[in-house]
Amino acid sequence: MTRPDSPFFVRPRPAVVPWLTRFAAASMPQRVRRSTAVLRELALSSVELHKELDAAGLDASYRRRGLLDVFRGKRAYEAAQAQAQSAETLTAEEIAETAPQLSRDFAGGILHRDEMHCDPLRFVLATGAWATELGTDIRNGVEVLGVRRYGDRVQSLWTTRGDISVGTVVVATGVWSPELARDFGARLPIEGGKGYHVDLEAREGDPELPIWLHESRVVITPLGARVRLAGTLELTGTDDAVDARRVRAITDAVGRALPAFHERGATHVWRGLRPCTPDGLPVIDRAPELENVFLATGHGMWGLQLAPVTAQLVAALATGETPAHDLHPLRADRFERRRSRAPRHLADSTS
Repeated sequence: MTRPDSPFFVRPRPAVVPWLTRFAAASMPQRVRRSTAVLRELALSSVELHKELDAAGLDASYRRRGLLDVFRGKRAYEAAQAQAQSAETLTAEEIAETAPQLSRDFAGGILHRDEMHCDPLRFVLATGAWATELGTDIRNGVEVLGVRRYGDRVQSLWTTRGDISVGTVVVATGVWSPELARDFGARLPIEGGKGYHVDLEAREGDPELPIWLHESRVVITPLGARVRLAGTLELTGTDDAVDARRVRAITDAVGRALPAFHERGATHVWRGLRPCTPDGLPVIDRAPELENVFLATGHGMWGLQLAPVTAQLVAALATGETPAHDLHPLRADRFERRRSRAPRHLADSTS
């Protein structure tokens, strides 16, 4: 966590200490098991919704080619074997047959044949295009500066384009959600987890399925005319500066695994800030004491995976329907310390 080129790096600063304290508490084995079960349930449900979007013709470049996890260390490979369930375990020789482009120094691999992937940017653009066709007014480049409330409702948003009247508000603003959420009475411990991707030009003979380099925490994904190398997590708040050391860590890891990629220059380098909660679960909830404001944030590295199920759950909350999943583990106030409160009439009489 203290090495700048590590897959998980924490930039030391006072503001990150409370988050790390909660993170340590959430890392206890029993809590990890509970969070993992919740995340798995949401992810599997969202996969089915992604399949429906694909079948309906959403142009997100969906591909079902599987996913190959590869391990250099024997101990890590054996641990993965024990949890593989329906996936196939591959020996070093079988890895060479499945992905001959890889170097020959891997202890083993896990092949998930049913995994699918898509192009994240195409997913966003295609979803936006569908929404526009359905009558949605998407306003890019408009900054929300504040809210105007009346009682338990928000009546309008004060923006750089003036006041915008609202019926329902959904706060889905990533790492910037805590600032807006405070206006709605919610305190969200969300930390920016910076990640990078490097795009290379695709060439004949490249791997046809995504490959996850387990120890380096780097994923290699074929995306048509380019290959994307993505990974790392850097807790930096809202600082979006590019750290060349972390970019090199990604390209060096891929160069060791796929020697043919070592000589290729990058066609695009990108970084983004993932909204990370201490327990790894998103926040999907109604804002405290407000009827028409909802929170949908804190998805970390699971934003694309959980996008459809999140939309489904927020829609249920907004329309008063019963959500398809238990939202108690995702509530906004789960990080707050429980305090004993005086009866309301007594508190009012002493204020």
